[in-house]
Amino acid sequence: MKKSGKIIITIFLLIGLALGALAVPYIYNFFQSLTPKESNHVNVYVNSTIYSSLSSEIDQFEEDIITQGYTVDLLNWSSNNAITLKNHLLNTTQEQKGLLGAIFIGDIPYVNYKNGTEIFACDLFFMDLDGVWIDLDQADGYYDDHTPGSGDLLPEIWVSRINSESIGGINHLNAYKSYFARNHAYRTDNLNRPHSQLVYIDDDWSSWTSEWLGDMTAYTNITSVSTNINTTASDYIKRLNQTYEFVHLFVHSYYYEHVFGPNGDSSEGSVNYTQISNTYTKPLFYNLYACSACNYVAQDNIGTHYLFSNNTLAVVGSTKTGGMTMNSYFYNPLNQGKVMGESFRLWFNNPLHGPKDSSSQGMCLLGDGLLTISM
Repeated sequence: MKKSGKIIITIFLLIGLALGALAVPYIYNFFQSLTPKESNHVNVYVNSTIYSSLSSEIDQFEEDIITQGYTVDLLNWSSNNAITLKNHLLNTTQEQKGLLGAIFIGDIPYVNYKNGTEIFACDLFFMDLDGVWIDLDQADGYYDDHTPGSGDLLPEIWVSRINSESIGGINHLNAYKSYFARNHAYRTDNLNRPHSQLVYIDDDWSSWTSEWLGDMTAYTNITSVSTNINTTASDYIKRLNQTYEFVHLFVHSYYYEHVFGPNGDSSEGSVNYTQISNTYTKPLFYNLYACSACNYVAQDNIGTHYLFSNNTLAVVGSTKTGGMTMNSYFYNPLNQGKVMGESFRLWFNNPLHGPKDSSSQGMCLLGDGLLTISM
């Protein structure tokens, strides 16, 4: 055989091997079932680029967590590899102290999941530690299948994020400092609200008002607004000046704004991220049934603007279309005094909209997962 022929064959073999490697799916699997064990331990991961600048705030946060009755490891985190992060979470669960949950401060790794045509950040990846996560096409870098394997689909831990980096035109360090100042104020009873909830239901969900209200089991003092002619952008934004502890909103949305009116046609106005930042919002907690509102990787997503506005401490929402349904599975634990993160984890155990349901896969918790509502 001529030398040129050998070279051509070698090239084809190398190309074939490369294509074969791409065709083999990447599988993340612990190969062992994990049973969540009682733990009072949390890991706090702080991006290394902001750790030293927030040392006073982080030290106070650590002290507050210990005062609350938990043990904590503070981690000056520099890796941008999501697998490295997940392995660290997994390894902590195998230690005697176990792991209840984790708080990510600053720009901490995330993964994208692909379901049909939707690609979205998926924090369930870090919460379910014994399921199988499969990237069928390594060329795109998205996970696109989630199976039980020898474990299950349910989360063993919770995670929450405190990250201002997606907000444009602000001093991010000041945003973190303001957040941790009010976090400490809430923990020391210097920031509080009456035990009350606003449930604001726009047109396309108003016919199920009684069902939604039946799921709001953490509160008895509830203000419900669901009459179609009353649920408007201007009315909603005015109500954020009132001292509710918790707001649960049902409205059509994009990642950067809420749109009010039937079918999300914005005939009754819109509320964008700038309005949230420029309004003196008084509520402390939000649950946004608002498509993509908590897509925390998108520039100026409205969920992050809620979190860093004035008095907010935590926001529940989705990085994709959908939002939280069967809400009693979230509010019942809150009503029992469980922390926000654990209530969020337990919500995934609901029978109809658990981790395999597409509307649940983008659910995330922004803020401090160790907070509780007033009782």
